Amino acid sequence: MQLEDIKKLAELARVDMSDEEMTEMANDFDGILAYVGQVEDAVKLIPEHEVDFDLSNVAREDIQTNRGGEYTSKIIAEFPDQKNGYLKVKQIL
Repeated sequence: MQLEDIKKLAELARVDMSDEEMTEMANDFDGILAYVGQVEDAVKLIPEHEVDFDLSNVAREDIQTNRGGEYTSKIIAEFPDQKNGYLKVKQIL
């Protein structure tokens, strides 16, 4: 991978990198791309008729599968701190 390509990627990702870091990244990319090339070559060795899988999305209907509140009391009983039926957690911000 060329240094110019890495500069473009860093710019698109809005990542500040020194020229030294970009050179190091270029070396890493070369190794990664070489490995990907080896994987592609290995996949090409598999005859198409032996690849027997369906690439389709398996989705379920978006429906409620349990009664509302069915597990509420069990969850609240397991939680370390609660108040008025709500679970209390530490403030993040």
